[in-house]
Amino acid sequence: ILEKKKLRQLRTNPFSIPFDMKFPVIQKDCSAAQLQKRLADTCRDIGDVQQNQTNVQASMTDWYMHETNLDFMQVCEIAIQLAYDNSPSMAIVSLMPYDCWGAIYSKGNYTKTHEHWPQIWSWVYNVESCSECSPLMFKTQHDTFKIPPKEGTMILFPAWILHSVPTHTCKHDRIVVAGNITTSK
Repeated sequence: ILEKKKLRQLRTNPFSIPFDMKFPVIQKDCSAAQLQKRLADTCRDIGDVQQNQTNVQASMTDWYMHETNLDFMQVCEIAIQLAYDNSPSMAIVSLMPYDCWGAIYSKGNYTKTHEHWPQIWSWVYNVESCSECSPLMFKTQHDTFKIPPKEGTMILFPAWILHSVPTHTCKHDRIVVAGNITTSK
């Protein structure tokens, strides 16, 4: 309901201008078998802390895993380096992780359409998946783009882009670590 209200406010605001433009969505192979195994094990060990109270309607860890777990922090560092490599004028801005969590999608799980404003970058690291698993979806005014998961791949995108994950239909789990990047104060 809140998401529909926000979209309605954007459409009816007299200052709203519809834009149709390209945004960077970066994909990089960051495969690391042992790291991925440890991340998957940690997500399974922690279980569902959020109890479907977020946009992620799947088993989800704590929001700030990078503050207590070195493996999650390592993935954040990979995401930050990818952001530096793909950001304009980053010499004057320092980036840091804002939050970082793990999610396990079992059959029937999904993520509601949402964005991560006011963060700068968002990212998803595919820990366990197959090419048939539910994709990461990006919604623009006129189109929807799908990125199928590939194990070991990091996907980095501007945090204000609407995104979601449709209902997971595979019989095995789809495990991701995700997070947001902000500027340091």
